[in-house]
Amino acid sequence: MRCLGLLLVLSPLFLADSDGDGDHGALVKLKAALVGPGGSGLGDWAAASPDHCSFSGVTCDEDSHVVALNVSFVHLNGSLPPEIGLLRHLVNLTVSCAGLGGSLPVELAALPSLRLLNISNSHFSGEFPKVEPGGFPALDVIDAYNNNISGPLPLGLAAAPLLRYLHLGGNFFSGVIPEAYSDIPNLEYLGLNGNSLTGRVPPSLSRLSKLKEMYIGYYNKYEGGIPWEFGRLSSLVRLDMAGCRLSGTLPASLGQLKRLDSLFLQINRLNGSIPPELGGLSQLEFLDFSINELTGEIPESFAELKELKLLNLFMNHLRGIIPPFIGELPSLVELKLFQNNFSSELPESLGMNGRLVTLDVASNRITGTIPRDLCAGGRLEMLVLMDNGLVGPIPEKLGGCKSLTRVRLGKNSLNGSIPAGLFDLPSNDMLELNDNNLSGELPTVIAGDKLRLLILSNNSITGSIPPAISNLSALERLELNINRMFGEIPPEIGRLKALAMINLSGNELTGEFPIDLAHCASLVSLDLSRNRLTGEIPVQITALPILNTLKLSSNRFWGEIPPEILKMPSLTTLDLSNNCRPNLLSSETSLMKLDFSVSCTAGATPRGARRTGGRSRLALLTSLFPLLLFNC
Repeated sequence: MRCLGLLLVLSPLFLADSDGDGDHGALVKLKAALVGPGGSGLGDWAAASPDHCSFSGVTCDEDSHVVALNVSFVHLNGSLPPEIGLLRHLVNLTVSCAGLGGSLPVELAALPSLRLLNISNSHFSGEFPKVEPGGFPALDVIDAYNNNISGPLPLGLAAAPLLRYLHLGGNFFSGVIPEAYSDIPNLEYLGLNGNSLTGRVPPSLSRLSKLKEMYIGYYNKYEGGIPWEFGRLSSLVRLDMAGCRLSGTLPASLGQLKRLDSLFLQINRLNGSIPPELGGLSQLEFLDFSINELTGEIPESFAELKELKLLNLFMNHLRGIIPPFIGELPSLVELKLFQNNFSSELPESLGMNGRLVTLDVASNRITGTIPRDLCAGGRLEMLVLMDNGLVGPIPEKLGGCKSLTRVRLGKNSLNGSIPAGLFDLPSNDMLELNDNNLSGELPTVIAGDKLRLLILSNNSITGSIPPAISNLSALERLELNINRMFGEIPPEIGRLKALAMINLSGNELTGEFPIDLAHCASLVSLDLSRNRLTGEIPVQITALPILNTLKLSSNRFWGEIPPEILKMPSLTTLDLSNNCRPNLLSSETSLMKLDFSVSCTAGATPRGARRTGGRSRLALLTSLFPLLLFNC
């Protein structure tokens, strides 16, 4: 980013013009302030050096006058001193990202040749210096983005006769946008975003006939809405008024901005319908009205937005169908419509333009099948269709879409087998297909070292868990619960060192407890309940350092409960209910249900048990009765 600063007020520094030798002395004085206490940098700015034009960041003209000073990205930690006013021929002052702070010197505004002032991404603070009439006589660009400057917006800048680029965003300016800013004759760029501005957005800004870019949203809190007069900004190319509490309806007059390529109005309180006149924005590439209170349907006139690349309307109250022409927009790259009330089917042509990268229509009432050609161009990365009423199989073509990074199709009514290719996507980090009617078996070939979440719960998947699942080296969550899977849990699952959660409950798995799970050192939650597992609970499981939840209920485990389980410091939930009935070893066991259901939470103490410092919560049980012996 870029930035800037300014000021005026005559000073004795300007009573005499400096020559080349004077510039040498000025730079030596500047160094002392720029470097600051404990700072570094500008090591070659030495008083003994005869050629100041060879100093790093310094550019001179043929008379050895300093015309440009650029010390960006040099670690300085100092401030910009009044001596900057000695460089009377300075045209370009760029000190962005250098760590400078403090107040801006008023002498900046009196520099007669200064055209570019960039102090962006620094730590300048205090109020902007007052600019007297005649200040900044040559200033073309001022970029003060991302500093700590406070107070009202500087009125004096409006009088800079040649000012074309004004960026004061990312600061702490407060108060209203001055009406005087509407009369900066040559202004092409206005950036006031990310401040603490209040009041109404001045309709008079529509007088800025040369304005091409306006960014006035984010953290500002305006009253009222978008002035309809903004439709007169005939040169405007980008309008960003996002995140600034705008209310009211969208002005139809915005459809007159024939050069507009970006319209960002997201995160506001806009209501009413989308004006069909906006379909006249023939150059529009980016449209974001997300997170508002808009109602109605997508206008048919949007079919004329042939250049549209991004259409974000999510989190509104829009309804109706997703028009078929949306799939035919030739440039569409990103479509996000989630959390609305859209119904009917997705356009069959969606993705056929070969450019689609992101599709998110989650949490609507969309029915029908998933379009087959979503990844026709091999670019689709994010596919999120969850929480709708989609039916039919997952298109086999999606299994060959190697560009996918996220697949979320859960909470629909999809059926058929899962395309094997979805388990072999090199860049995918999430495969979420839960709560459908999917069937068939998991493929024997599974790869993808980026996959973190594999969620297939609540389907009708059969077959065994393939050993190849161990190839998912980044896997953190494995949820295969509530399916019809059978066979033994493969020992290879113990190779998944990143696993934090395993849920295989509600299947028909057999065999013994997989000892290799003890190698999953990141495991926090393990649920193997409601299966047909047998044998003893291995003591090795107690080596898991951060295991919080262990659910083994409704299986056929038998034998002793390893006493080490009661000493696990991280374990707060243990459920062993509905396994083989325990022998009653003493009358005190009547305090415990015969199904041995235990769930410990902080502060809970079984009746009659004593608290003992430094012991596991589960260890409280051992003060009453010996370990239970499961015996089938």
